[in-house]
Amino acid sequence: MIQEIKNFIYKYYIEPAEKGTGYNIVQEITYGIILALALYLFYKALRKLNINIDEKFAIPGIVFTVLIALMRALVDCGYIERSFLTITPGIVFLIGGFFILTILTTGLVFKEKYYKASAVIGLILLLYFLFVFLQHITHLEAILYVGILVGIFYYLVKFLDKTLKLNIIQSKIDDYVVIGQLIDASATTIGIGVYGYWEQHPIPRFLMETFGVYAFIPFKLLIILLALYILNKEVEDENIKNIIKLCIMALGLAPGLRDLFRTVMGV
Repeated sequence: MIQEIKNFIYKYYIEPAEKGTGYNIVQEITYGIILALALYLFYKALRKLNINIDEKFAIPGIVFTVLIALMRALVDCGYIERSFLTITPGIVFLIGGFFILTILTTGLVFKEKYYKASAVIGLILLLYFLFVFLQHITHLEAILYVGILVGIFYYLVKFLDKTLKLNIIQSKIDDYVVIGQLIDASATTIGIGVYGYWEQHPIPRFLMETFGVYAFIPFKLLIILLALYILNKEVEDENIKNIIKLCIMALGLAPGLRDLFRTVMGV
């Protein structure tokens, strides 16, 4: 029985990381459960400190999400040594845990100014790795390609939302969610369609193989807009609603920026 458990763990968790074969359904479900549990405990701690999950909270959240993406890309280019704690999901546990600790600590010390202090802490680390990244630029035009796609689809969504009076985009955090997920979809599309990369996650990989790589953006947009519509309509508690939204944003922004950084560095 013990050996079977060991074989299961190796087959579905360790071997894919060692061989770089991408994610499988078992991993996706497991990490989703861990994320949900961590999110719940973090939310409870935030409420005890009277920290509201709002636009201010989103500021350090975005900073640390970019930090995860940049560090992960620098692992791919060889600057940071590859290990469990420097690849997904280890790096998410590491930097995500540091983010949680930073928020809770600054919340205790700085009270309502916690978001400024925690953002500065994240920026110090981010600026260091950004300096390293700037020395490895190969395909700077990739930023332009991704930026054009994000801009076109973002303003298309805003236009349709306003014209058709859908009222899906109701706050800046909703904008962050759409932009974060658009960065992911656009970076993936450009990376695969233009630079010859491949998709690690099984469901997006199936969609792109079936309908074409450029169909991934509208597919993802529909899912995200549906999720925002349901959250805005069904969830009354603003704190619960926003922490879920910011989690959705991070799940798009982090891998999206990592893919973009990798493409720009040509690795």
